[in-house]
Amino acid sequence: MNNHEVLVPMRWSDMDALQHINNVSMLRLLEEARIRFMMRFGSGPDTDRVTMFVAHQEIDYVRPLLYSLEPVRILMRVTRIGRSGFDLGYEVLGADGQTAALSETSMVVVDGAASGRPATIPEALRAQLEPLLGEPVGFRRRR
Repeated sequence: MNNHEVLVPMRWSDMDALQHINNVSMLRLLEEARIRFMMRFGSGPDTDRVTMFVAHQEIDYVRPLLYSLEPVRILMRVTRIGRSGFDLGYEVLGADGQTAALSETSMVVVDGAASGRPATIPEALRAQLEPLLGEPVGFRRRR
Protein backbone atom coordinates (compact mmCIF):
# COMPACT_ATOMS: atom_id res chain seq x y z
CA MET A 1 0.00 0.00 0.00
CA ASN A 2 1.03 3.59 -0.49
CA ASN A 3 0.19 4.75 3.06
CA HIS A 4 1.54 7.85 4.76
CA GLU A 5 1.26 8.15 8.52
CA VAL A 6 -0.26 11.26 10.08
CA LEU A 7 -0.23 11.65 13.87
CA VAL A 8 -3.11 13.58 15.47
CA PRO A 9 -3.37 14.19 19.22
CA MET A 10 -6.63 13.42 20.97
CA ARG A 11 -8.30 15.74 23.46
CA TRP A 12 -9.95 14.55 26.68
CA SER A 13 -13.15 16.21 25.44
CA ASP A 14 -13.16 13.90 22.38
CA MET A 15 -14.32 11.09 24.65
CA ASP A 16 -18.04 10.61 25.27
CA ALA A 17 -20.05 9.11 28.14
CA LEU A 18 -19.41 5.62 26.72
CA GLN A 19 -15.65 6.27 27.22
CA HIS A 20 -14.66 6.13 23.58
CA ILE A 21 -14.02 8.77 20.93
CA ASN A 22 -17.43 9.75 19.57
CA ASN A 23 -18.40 10.05 15.91
CA VAL A 24 -18.23 13.86 15.78
CA SER A 25 -14.74 13.80 17.29
CA MET A 26 -13.72 11.12 14.79
CA LEU A 27 -14.68 13.47 11.95
CA ARG A 28 -12.55 16.19 13.57
CA LEU A 29 -9.57 13.81 13.84
CA LEU A 30 -9.98 12.91 10.17
CA GLU A 31 -10.25 16.59 9.26
CA GLU A 32 -7.02 17.39 11.09
CA ALA A 33 -5.28 14.45 9.41
CA ARG A 34 -6.57 15.57 5.99
CA ILE A 35 -5.28 19.11 6.50
CA ARG A 36 -1.87 17.86 7.67
CA PHE A 37 -1.70 15.41 4.74
CA MET A 38 -2.60 18.08 2.18
CA MET A 39 -0.17 20.60 3.70
CA ARG A 40 2.58 18.00 3.44
CA PHE A 41 1.77 16.48 0.05
CA GLY A 42 -0.71 18.76 -1.70
CA SER A 43 1.18 22.01 -1.62
CA GLY A 44 4.54 23.11 -2.86
CA PRO A 45 6.37 25.86 -4.68
CA ASP A 46 4.65 25.06 -8.00
CA THR A 47 1.15 24.68 -6.51
CA ASP A 48 -1.15 27.69 -6.55
CA ARG A 49 -3.83 27.96 -3.91
CA VAL A 50 -6.62 25.55 -4.80
CA THR A 51 -10.18 25.90 -3.51
CA MET A 52 -11.80 22.57 -2.68
CA PHE A 53 -14.45 21.15 -0.40
CA VAL A 54 -15.53 17.84 1.11
CA ALA A 55 -18.27 16.40 -1.10
CA HIS A 56 -18.67 13.08 0.70
CA GLN A 57 -17.34 11.35 3.82
CA GLU A 58 -17.83 7.70 4.69
CA ILE A 59 -16.73 5.90 7.86
CA ASP A 60 -16.79 2.27 8.93
CA TYR A 61 -16.26 1.95 12.69
CA VAL A 62 -14.39 -1.30 13.32
CA ARG A 63 -13.91 -1.05 17.11
CA PRO A 64 -14.11 1.73 19.70
CA LEU A 65 -11.24 4.21 19.63
CA LEU A 66 -10.26 4.77 23.25
CA TYR A 67 -8.73 7.95 24.58
CA SER A 68 -4.94 7.86 24.86
CA LEU A 69 -2.14 10.30 25.55
CA GLU A 70 -0.51 8.83 22.44
CA PRO A 71 -1.58 10.52 19.20
CA VAL A 72 -3.92 8.66 16.91
CA ARG A 73 -2.03 7.08 14.00
CA ILE A 74 -3.91 7.66 10.77
CA LEU A 75 -2.60 5.95 7.64
CA MET A 76 -3.62 7.92 4.55
CA ARG A 77 -3.43 7.60 0.79
CA VAL A 78 -5.09 8.93 -2.34
CA THR A 79 -7.55 6.29 -3.54
CA ARG A 80 -8.90 7.94 -6.71
CA ILE A 81 -8.07 10.89 -8.93
CA GLY A 82 -10.71 12.17 -11.32
CA ARG A 83 -11.13 15.24 -13.51
CA SER A 84 -12.27 17.62 -10.78
CA GLY A 85 -11.93 15.59 -7.61
CA PHE A 86 -10.00 12.99 -5.71
CA ASP A 87 -10.60 10.63 -2.80
CA LEU A 88 -8.49 10.21 0.32
CA GLY A 89 -8.51 6.93 2.25
CA TYR A 90 -7.82 6.59 5.97
CA GLU A 91 -7.10 3.79 8.42
CA VAL A 92 -7.38 5.00 12.02
CA LEU A 93 -5.23 3.05 14.48
CA GLY A 94 -5.69 3.13 18.24
CA ALA A 95 -2.84 3.13 20.76
CA ASP A 96 -2.96 -0.68 20.70
CA GLY A 97 -2.18 -0.64 16.95
CA GLN A 98 -5.60 -2.08 16.08
CA THR A 99 -7.76 -0.57 13.35
CA ALA A 100 -10.54 1.48 14.91
CA ALA A 101 -12.06 2.94 11.72
CA LEU A 102 -11.78 3.06 7.95
CA SER A 103 -12.82 6.17 6.11
CA GLU A 104 -12.80 7.89 2.75
CA THR A 105 -13.29 11.54 1.84
CA SER A 106 -14.22 12.79 -1.63
CA MET A 107 -12.71 16.21 -2.33
CA VAL A 108 -13.89 18.40 -5.20
CA VAL A 109 -11.83 21.25 -6.66
CA VAL A 110 -13.95 24.30 -7.39
CA ASP A 111 -13.47 27.56 -9.17
CA GLY A 112 -14.00 29.46 -5.92
CA ALA A 113 -13.57 33.00 -7.21
CA ALA A 114 -16.12 32.69 -9.98
CA SER A 115 -19.08 30.31 -9.82
CA GLY A 116 -18.08 27.77 -7.16
CA ARG A 117 -18.63 25.05 -9.78
CA PRO A 118 -16.33 22.00 -10.10
CA ALA A 119 -13.07 22.81 -11.86
CA THR A 120 -10.30 20.69 -13.32
CA ILE A 121 -7.62 19.65 -10.84
CA PRO A 122 -4.57 21.84 -11.59
CA GLU A 123 -1.70 19.90 -13.16
CA ALA A 124 0.71 20.80 -10.32
CA LEU A 125 -1.69 19.33 -7.72
CA ARG A 126 -2.39 16.27 -9.90
CA ALA A 127 1.37 15.68 -10.19
CA GLN A 128 1.67 15.74 -6.39
CA LEU A 129 -1.31 13.42 -5.85
CA GLU A 130 -0.44 10.73 -8.42
CA PRO A 131 2.56 9.26 -6.53
CA LEU A 132 0.32 8.93 -3.44
CA LEU A 133 -2.25 6.74 -5.25
CA GLY A 134 -2.97 3.50 -3.43
CA GLU A 135 -5.61 0.85 -2.92
CA PRO A 136 -9.28 1.70 -2.36
CA VAL A 137 -10.57 1.61 1.21
CA GLY A 138 -11.68 -1.90 2.21
CA PHE A 139 -15.12 -0.99 3.52
CA ARG A 140 -17.15 -3.88 4.91
CA ARG A 141 -19.91 -3.16 2.45
CA ARG A 142 -19.93 -1.02 -0.69
CA ARG A 143 -22.91 0.84 -2.05
